[in-house]
Formats: sequence, C-alpha cells, structure tokens
Amino acid sequence: MDDIEFTAVQHQTWAELYARQVPRVRAHASAHYLAGFDLLQLPAEEIPTLAFLNSKIPPATGWTVVRTDTRYTDSDEWYRFFDRHEFLITNYMRPWEELDWTPEPDMFHDIFGHLPFFMLPYYAELQEMFAPAYLAAQTEEERDTIKQLAWYSTEFGMIREDGEMKVFGTGLMSGGDEFANAAEGRLNYHPFTIENVMGHDKVLYEQHRDLYVIESIDQLKTELARYFDPIVERARAG
Repeated sequence: MDDIEFTAVQHQTWAELYARQVPRVRAHASAHYLAGFDLLQLPAEEIPTLAFLNSKIPPATGWTVVRTDTRYTDSDEWYRFFDRHEFLITNYMRPWEELDWTPEPDMFHDIFGHLPFFMLPYYAELQEMFAPAYLAAQTEEERDTIKQLAWYSTEFGMIREDGEMKVFGTGLMSGGDEFANAAEGRLNYHPFTIENVMGHDKVLYEQHRDLYVIESIDQLKTELARYFDPIVERARAG
C-alpha cells in the first residue's frame, strides 16, 4: 500500500500523542530507544509518510516499512513479513477518547513505538531472530511460546540500565497510561527468562500488571537463543 491521505483529525491525533509522549520517553525510555528516536527524527505535527520512513530505515538496517489496512496481522503472515525484513504499519489511528491507552495497535504505536528501534543494526539483529524460529516451529506450543517471548520482551519489556529500570517494550512506548505505570514502579516486575514467560499468558485487551525485565539486549539475545536455536537446528537437520 502506497502513501495515503490522512484526515486533519488523524494528523491532530498524531500531534497530540507526540506532544504527550516525547517528554515521557525522554525521562524514562531505554537509551537504545532514544538513540533510534534521535536518528529517525519523526515529524511532530503530522503523520510521517511511507516515503519518509523508507528514506531512513532501509539505509540504516535493511528493513522496509509496509502499510496495511489490518490492525492485528495473523502471526503466520506477520512472521513471513519479518522473514523478508519488512515491518507492517497499520493505517488505523486510535480515536481521541483512547489517546492515553488503546486496546488495539494503531499507526502511532507502530511508528512511534517500533520504528526508532529499527534505526539500530543490533536491534534489527534481535528482531531477525524471531521469524526463523517461528517459521521452523513444528507445534502450536512452540509457536505460542515464541509469540509470548516476543510479547514480554520487545513489545512489553523493561530493561535495566545503569542500575535503573527503563521502558524497553514498544507497546509501552506509545501508551501514556501504561507507560506511566511501567516507569513509575506500579506493576509487578520479574526477571526475563524463558521459564518465567512460558507460565504467563499474553495480555491483549487490558493493561498489564506483570512485566519482565531484561539486563541488556545481549542478555535477551542469549536467552532467546536458548529456546530458538534447537528449533532452527532441528529444521535444518530435516
């Protein structure tokens, strides 16, 4: 889907969300996110065009941004796009009454939450771990576990930096209420391990009460590889 014309209300919603969220992420977001945010230079007053996004991200990491009408893309399709290093962004924008928390992903979440990270090659390498494992998985249990590991790390994870907990997950970056709860210590925090996450179902349509904390991106990659590598190696062996 090529660039489309958004309404004045949609641009206004973007501008209001941007104005609300930037001070929050400056204060409490991971240094990794902020590094990517400063490189991407998203416009403050209007929804960025696809042409703008694809002038920035492919040269940085080789990923391409693709628009879709779909809000929640089926996991099988999602990971086929990921396998091609294509990141889907929806053209849906949350209504005004859901500014600080929306139960469905919208374009502000997809763009503001996710895309700054895709300016960072080492973060792109992290995301490139998921699709090979998911597409090689042989059981629903394996696929569900891979989705849970993504959900509680890259989507709704926290990270420890210089002795402080910072917001890392992209789903938290784009929501005011949930970001504040996560950043201000109002939730239950657990070490991110495969065993911890496997026992906790994904939370889709309500705010989280439990979050998982990674020690570093390298630690996260090591932990994911512990589960992913045997799945990928089994598929290669036939």
